[in-house]
Amino acid sequence: MRAHIRIIALDDFKGGIDDYTRAIEINPEYAAAYYNRGSVKIVLGQKDSARMDLIKAGELGIPMAYEAIKRYCQ
Repeated sequence: MRAHIRIIALDDFKGGIDDYTRAIEINPEYAAAYYNRGSVKIVLGQKDSARMDLIKAGELGIPMAYEAIKRYCQ
């Protein structure tokens, strides 16, 4: 996924978030995009927004999203 490359290779967290957002716009049921975007937001200190993404990821079938909320979004 292009977002991973932007984040890891280019240290472009904002660009990665933009890519995940675009993926969600294309497919609003794409649980991994919510989870990954939430994870990037945690790194950037955007806990409230991250929590919303992780909740959605959990609702769409990624149970480990709830653990990430407990660990990083309190």
